[in-house]
Amino acid sequence: MIGRLLAPYRGLDKRVLWVMLCNLLFLGARLAVLTFLSIYFVRNQGLPAAIVGVAFLVENIARALAAPIAGSISDRVGRLPLLVASALGAAILVPGFLVVRDPSALFVWSVAVGIAQAPFFPVSTALLVDLVPAERRQRAFALNYTGLSLGYTVAIIPAGFLAERDFVSLGLASGATYLLIPIIILTALRDAAGPGGASEGAGVLTRAVVAFRDRAFVGFALLALALPLSLGIISLAMPLYAADSGVTTGDIGLVLAVNGVLVVLLAVPVNAALERFGPFRSLPYSAVLIAGAYAIFAVAPNVTGLFAALILYSAGEVIFSAALPAAVAALAPAHARGSYQGAWAMVFALAIGSALFMAGLGRDLVGWSATWSGFVAVTLLTGVGLALFGGRLGRATATRAAAASNLTPTQQAQ
Repeated sequence: MIGRLLAPYRGLDKRVLWVMLCNLLFLGARLAVLTFLSIYFVRNQGLPAAIVGVAFLVENIARALAAPIAGSISDRVGRLPLLVASALGAAILVPGFLVVRDPSALFVWSVAVGIAQAPFFPVSTALLVDLVPAERRQRAFALNYTGLSLGYTVAIIPAGFLAERDFVSLGLASGATYLLIPIIILTALRDAAGPGGASEGAGVLTRAVVAFRDRAFVGFALLALALPLSLGIISLAMPLYAADSGVTTGDIGLVLAVNGVLVVLLAVPVNAALERFGPFRSLPYSAVLIAGAYAIFAVAPNVTGLFAALILYSAGEVIFSAALPAAVAALAPAHARGSYQGAWAMVFALAIGSALFMAGLGRDLVGWSATWSGFVAVTLLTGVGLALFGGRLGRATATRAAAASNLTPTQQAQ
C-alpha cells in the first residue's frame, strides 16, 4: 500500500527528500519548544500570560517582515547560505529562552528568534521549486506537508516528557536537532544551491517587495487569505471554543490528533489525484470543505461535532497545504522564487497570527455561533472568488511561463 502511495514520487531528484528531511527537523525542533514555552514563561518564570501572548505575536511579526527580505537574498546568493545561517541561528538562539527572566528580555529574544527562523521555510520552499518540475510540484508539496505533520507528531511526544523533567534538556535537545540541518545541507545538498545569480538590476530590498507589485500575486493572496487563517483558527481558537462548550482538554487533544492522522493519510493520494487540475482549480474545493467544518462548529458544540468538523477540515487542509505553495510557485518568475515564497510566508504568518484575535473579538462581541457563521461566509466568498478568478490566474501563469522561456537568464533577472 505504501509503495502504491509513493509510486507517483519515483523519479524525483533525491535531493528533494533531503530538503524535506531538513524541513521536518526544523519544524520539529521549533514546535517541540514553542508548544511548551507558555507553560515555562508563565509558571516557571512568573511572567504575565498577556505579556507572553504579545511576545509570541511579536515573534510572528518579526518572521513575517524578515521573510521577503530573506527570500530576495536567496535569489541573489543561492538557497544554501540562508538555510545554513537560519538553522545555526536557531540552534544558538532558541535555547536562549532558558535565560529569559523578565518581559524586556522576552521581547528581545522573541524578535531575535523570529528573524533567525524567518528565512528557513520560504527559502527551503523555493529550493523545492527549483528541484521539482512544474507538473509535479503539487504532489511534492503534499509529501513535504506529510513529513511536516509526522515531524510534529514525532517531536511533540518526547518534548512533553523532557519539559516535564527539565526544560534545560528540552532546550538543548532542540538546539542539537537544529544543528543536524547544516550537516545535511553541507553534505547531501551542497550542489543544490538554487539559481542565485540575480545580482543585476534592483537591490535586495527592492526585490524583496517585487511580489507585492505583482497584481496577480496580490489578488491571489487576498483571495486565498482565509485558507492559512483557518490554521490559526483550528489550532488556537477551536480549543478555546471547545473549552467554553464544556469539552475536556483530553477530548480536545484527541480531536486535534485525528486531524494530524488524517493529514498524513490523505495528503499524498488526494493531491496526486488533484494535480492534473492545477493548484488554482483545486483551492475552491478546499474552501468549501473548510466552510463546512465551520458550519458544524456553529451548530454542534460537542465532541461528536468537533470530530465531524475536523474530518471535513482535514480534507480541506490537505488540499490547500500543497496547492497554495504550488500556486505561488506558478506565479513567480524563476529569478524571483525566493522573493515570492518570502512574500507568501509573510502573508501566511500574519494570517495565522491574527486568527485568535479575530475569533476572540467575535466571541466577546457576538458569541461563538455568530463568529463561526462569519467565518463560514468569509470562507465561502474565498471559494467563490478562487473559482471565478482561478482560471484567469492559471492562464496568466501559463502566459508568463511561455514568455520567460523566450528570455535569457540575464534578461529574466533584470
